[in-house]
Amino acid sequence: MIDHRPQKSRSVARRAVLAVSVALFGLLLAPVAAFADTPAAWENEKHVSGLQFLVVLVLIPAGLFLVISLLAALPSMISDKGYEPGQAWRSEPEWFGGPRKGLEATDEVKPEQIEAAEADRGGTSGKW
Repeated sequence: MIDHRPQKSRSVARRAVLAVSVALFGLLLAPVAAFADTPAAWENEKHVSGLQFLVVLVLIPAGLFLVISLLAALPSMISDKGYEPGQAWRSEPEWFGGPRKGLEATDEVKPEQIEAAEADRGGTSGKW
């Protein structure tokens, strides 16, 4: 039987040396691009002031945000169907998690049924 462990360790060592050398080569040559000059065929761009920079990167997006928010809220602002404090509630009463048959069904439910339904829900005891 032939032992292949020395060949595997050499292969792993070669790959590790190759990976480290490629990483070092990339790290040493990466800053070279920063020293490159602008090509002569390109036109010189105008200087951008700080105010122009802020207008393009801050004020225009903020204005678009405000316009879109206003357009989204405008339909509800135009219609006068919302509830205002102090007025009587004009809709049907709602009970989330209440009986499915409505408020009238609460008189039909006995306390034993409520306790039996609550026993299977879990809670802090963790009985699911």
